[in-house]
Amino acid sequence: MSTLANSTWMIYGAYGYTGRLIVEESVRRGYKPILAGRNANKLAELAQRHGLEWQAMSLADASRTQQAVRGKNLLLNAAGPFSETGPPLIAACLDAGVSYIDVSGELEHLRNVEAQDGQARKGGLALLTGAGFGTTYADILASCLLERLPTAIQLRLSVAAANALRTPGAQRTVVAVLADGGYVVTGGRFARRRLADQTWTVRTNGAAVDFAAAPMGELASLRHSTRIGEIVVGRPMPRGSAMVLRTLSPLLKGALAVSAIRRYASRDGAGAAAPTPVQHDGLRSQLWAEARDANGTTVVAQLDTGEGYVAAAEAAIANAEALVEGDLRGAFTPGSAFGAALLARLPNVTISQLC
Repeated sequence: MSTLANSTWMIYGAYGYTGRLIVEESVRRGYKPILAGRNANKLAELAQRHGLEWQAMSLADASRTQQAVRGKNLLLNAAGPFSETGPPLIAACLDAGVSYIDVSGELEHLRNVEAQDGQARKGGLALLTGAGFGTTYADILASCLLERLPTAIQLRLSVAAANALRTPGAQRTVVAVLADGGYVVTGGRFARRRLADQTWTVRTNGAAVDFAAAPMGELASLRHSTRIGEIVVGRPMPRGSAMVLRTLSPLLKGALAVSAIRRYASRDGAGAAAPTPVQHDGLRSQLWAEARDANGTTVVAQLDTGEGYVAAAEAAIANAEALVEGDLRGAFTPGSAFGAALLARLPNVTISQLC
């Protein structure tokens, strides 16, 4: 049986913040990925520290990118924004017959990967997107709920990630999300909405946390994995802030369409080095999912795990292990590929049935 231990596989974006956590998790599990990215000096330093091979590669040259990935069993993309890095790497993988995984949480990117299902099947390989924090854990939590309520027609997900910091890539992604506006899934299709067009409250451990609807990648992963027709996803936000964001949503979309404004809004990430690892102990991320059927029967569950970036690294390796050991062909999210079975590969995760 193929495993990550006997595979030739590559991590692109290895010296970024998330990439380094994935490298560390890989080494901790005894794996030896090839490290890749644009900066040869950073790659050489990281590879020397862990005793790994490395390969510098630029995504600007399609033929050289294809040559770099050829002969690998798997490429894991840890470099965001994935709307920029994903297309050239996926194209190279499709041309070279190499399976692809990324840790994206970007809604539009997940939708674009799903649209390439036919190409992946024809090429005899797998494209697995959303293998990071929110999408992986959301898919698992939803799968557990649907085992209890398979007739569910509505699903609401609340994601409270406890992140030690915001990376430059995450900053650019936030700007891209604001520029594109809000979405929900209704009637089984994506529908545009104002940002924060819905608000709700989750009560847990005696506390109340306000959430607002957000166009997160979990919308695409849950639509793909559950096939439920009505889905909304949200992040923590005070009701007053949600009201302001909802009111300004059309103006934000127009303003961020201006390249100069968009560059200014993304300035924290422009050319910045990846931050160094920080202390993650004590940080807990939580997700809540509520499913309802046509009769009004409702089930609710809560998932607890650690700091968001650490959880993303653990999820990435768990997905990579399962993909290499399986025989998938096509485009997938973690839930559509593995369902709740992926939970057994993830450390530091608990799921509680609330009702």
